[in-house]
Amino acid sequence: MSIAIKGLTKAFGKKQVLQELDLTIESGQCYCLLGKNGVGKSTFLNAILDLIQPDKGTVELYGKSYSNSHLEVKQNLGALCEDNPLIEEFTGLEYLNFVSKLYNLPTAEAADRIKSLTNYFFTDQESLHKNIAGYSTGMKKKIGIAAAILHKPQVLILDEPFTGLDPIAAQLLVKLIRSYSTPNRVVLISSHDLNYVERIATHIGVLNDGQLMYNGSLQEFTMNGENLIDQALFQLLTPHHQTAEADFEWMLN
Repeated sequence: MSIAIKGLTKAFGKKQVLQELDLTIESGQCYCLLGKNGVGKSTFLNAILDLIQPDKGTVELYGKSYSNSHLEVKQNLGALCEDNPLIEEFTGLEYLNFVSKLYNLPTAEAADRIKSLTNYFFTDQESLHKNIAGYSTGMKKKIGIAAAILHKPQVLILDEPFTGLDPIAAQLLVKLIRSYSTPNRVVLISSHDLNYVERIATHIGVLNDGQLMYNGSLQEFTMNGENLIDQALFQLLTPHHQTAEADFEWMLN
């Protein structure tokens, strides 16, 4: 296994966000976490990344925990957080070089990887020499993704990676995630962009009321393709009384 989560619990004040949540994600899986806004998907990912402390529970990555192998766990993690914090005074290239030094990548190897990633994502290479503060949301997202992958982590966690990307960049990211999802790695993604999720996911988790309402393969979730992923999610999360045809007669007159 690569990620083992047991009894993960987190509350903010009186609001219980995660409740004794258990989950195992095996190597080779691209696990996509779905759910309505505000159900705790980012909280869940941040707990795995050690950005927030859970009230209870444990997180292990490849059999190691933050408590006894903190640096080793961090070195094998790559992450794109939802707010995508970057050092905006740096240029895009300066930031990626800075990240490469954090992971002690050899200079020549880092240069090759940075060139590969930036050539893939950026048609305008001149923009990489400008300060990140002047980048669009999509350009910042692409720099954040490149930084997360640069050191080839065993565990890649992406929170809403498609948000802010144009259709071309989103398609490039789909191809990149497919390539990155090898048998010795795990990719964990939270996303509302179900069209892209359907093209990359091997497994689906649906978070609601602090628990996983569904945890299994994409094939099982969509009944072997009989349902679209958005239909399956709607049926799972929508109360029966809301599925009836609404009375919108007032709009038509």
